[in-house]
Amino acid sequence: MDRAGEVRCNGGMAEPLIIQTLTQKRAEILGQIKAYETQIAHAKHDLAHVNATIELFAVPERRRARYIVSHGFFKKGEIADICVQHLGVDAELTTRELAERVMIERGLEVSDTALRNSVVFKVVQALRHARHRRLVRLVEKRKGMCVWSAGDAVTLRVVANTPSTPG
Repeated sequence: MDRAGEVRCNGGMAEPLIIQTLTQKRAEILGQIKAYETQIAHAKHDLAHVNATIELFAVPERRRARYIVSHGFFKKGEIADICVQHLGVDAELTTRELAERVMIERGLEVSDTALRNSVVFKVVQALRHARHRRLVRLVEKRKGMCVWSAGDAVTLRVVANTPSTPG
């Protein structure tokens, strides 16, 4: 070290002691910031789990509605009938749009992502069966989503609650 507080480096160039000290301090502060960011990320993760748990216990009715879409929730052919009806009006719709319309007709909460995904799966199954019966057509796939239109076949589904009597 010479009189001016400089430290000689390999190339003979002198680096002031203040620059060396500040560079070390900067590295120390950057290390602390990274450690705090890691702690914040862990805290956000933990908070998300606590919020999800609160949601499960705070609103039990909503929890039940999320997982209610299973075998037997819709009547046989109901989803396909709703989809065909909407495709007759709007020509082409995506699977997700059809699922949302099915949910609206059944009075289900469209903003519930888990429930909507469950209904989307049911709609896909129903539309695949309806396609074999020519009730719907798969037009194309856009961005990973199937686009459907009404099919060529015309069918009528008649449901009678009481036996008919000849008039």
